[in-house]
Amino acid sequence: MNRIWEYISFVIWFLGLGYIVLWPLASTGHLILPPALHMIGAASVIFVAIRLLLRAIIRWRRKAVGASAARSSDDDLPPPRQKPARPLPTVKPRSHFGLRGMPR
Repeated sequence: MNRIWEYISFVIWFLGLGYIVLWPLASTGHLILPPALHMIGAASVIFVAIRLLLRAIIRWRRKAVGASAARSSDDDLPPPRQKPARPLPTVKPRSHFGLRGMPR
C-alpha cells in the first residue's frame, strides 16, 4: 500500500510541476486547455505547495529539536565504542563449475 501511495504522490507531483510550467503558456492564449485540466492542474499545484510547506516545517522542527537536545546534554561523554566487524568466513575455492566432469 505504501508503494501505491508513492506512485500516486509522484503522479500528482509531476502533474503539479508540469502545470506550473504550462500555466504561463495557457494564460497567454497560446495553449488553450479545457477547464477540467485547469482544475486538475490547480489541485496538483496546491498539493505540491502544501507538500513543500510541510517538508519545510518538518525540517525546521527537526533542527529545533536537535539544537535543544544538543544544548540540554550536560555531560560530554565520548561516543560509545563500536565493536570491530567480524571477519568474513573463508571459503574453499571451486574446483569445478556447474556440471562439468559429471557422467552423462
